[in-house]
Amino acid sequence: MGEAVNVIDLDEPAERSVRPPVVARWRRRVPVKAVALVVLGVLIGAVAGQRWEAARQEERRAAEVSLFVTVAGTESGQGDRSRLTIGGTVTVLNGGPRPVQVAGAGVVADVMVWGEHRIEPGAAGWFRVSATITCTDDAASRPLRVGLVAVTEDGVRRPVTTTIQLNGTSWQDQVRRGCPRR
Repeated sequence: MGEAVNVIDLDEPAERSVRPPVVARWRRRVPVKAVALVVLGVLIGAVAGQRWEAARQEERRAAEVSLFVTVAGTESGQGDRSRLTIGGTVTVLNGGPRPVQVAGAGVVADVMVWGEHRIEPGAAGWFRVSATITCTDDAASRPLRVGLVAVTEDGVRRPVTTTIQLNGTSWQDQVRRGCPRR
């Protein structure tokens, strides 16, 4: 007897392997892989979108300017019957979230601001000013227009126009003394 012979019975179905072929396994896993890729794409998109939005918010904060101006003092006052010029100082408070470089705008306004200061958030800077007030019946209570330029952290020069209230200040007293009653 010698050699072993393998006999194949063609009437019987072939034995199936316990493990399906690689292609069949891959086809069954395609939906799982596709879902995993979609989920991964969504996660990457969400992270990128969140970072983009955070960068935009940071840009907006860097560009935000919030300045408040009040009378700090009076040094001089002179004028005639129609106009009064007050030399003095104002306080400029930075109410924004970032430091700003503040200077006079160099345009004609009721109050001309001289000098330039870097003002940290929540801090104040003092500026010499010259205020020109037209003598009218309401001159002592009328707000004065102030023009400033603020350079924000993003390097952009932003014009700021605000007003100074005279009520209860030394400037109001100066206007009452310097402008004749009509």
